Amino acid sequence: MELLVEEGICLRSVDFKENDKILTLYLAEHGKVGVSAKGCKSAKSKLKYATTPLCFGKYYLAKKNKYVLTGCDCIDSFFNLAVEPVKYFCASVVLEVVDKMTLEGEYNHRLFVAMLECLNELCYKTQYPKVCLFEYLKKMTEALGYEVKAITFKDYYNYFLNTHQTKINSLLELIKMDNLGAEIN
Repeated sequence: MELLVEEGICLRSVDFKENDKILTLYLAEHGKVGVSAKGCKSAKSKLKYATTPLCFGKYYLAKKNKYVLTGCDCIDSFFNLAVEPVKYFCASVVLEVVDKMTLEGEYNHRLFVAMLECLNELCYKTQYPKVCLFEYLKKMTEALGYEVKAITFKDYYNYFLNTHQTKINSLLELIKMDNLGAEIN
């Protein structure tokens, strides 16, 4: 049995069976991986926090024929992002872009760094989360090997949809929030 200990960020978490979850992690040295988290929905689970999207931690994984979560040391939960809806949507865009625009096992150091820097900036530094997200979307798409000429979020959304047939739902919701604000004012 192979053991893997590596820093990573939880991109997505899906309920599976009665008490399990299937996670999508982006690991610092292995890229995107699917992980089974057995028993983590139980009230007594000590790993519930590790299955939350945005959890950045040192993940302990065992591998037979697939990865299984055995432990996690949380480095940052980016909890403050959940308090402000706009920041949360911006962080959701970051996770969704990485999840949908990368393949399992595909490793990209520049992408991992850009994602982590963006989440840190959104959580702890910026007063203008949409500006921060826009700057980091440029860095993230460049890290993925694409040059996107975008001046609005809608340009990025259309790029992902038209060029890659990938719908970034959280980005669409962020655009709708902007349009709703414009209609109210």
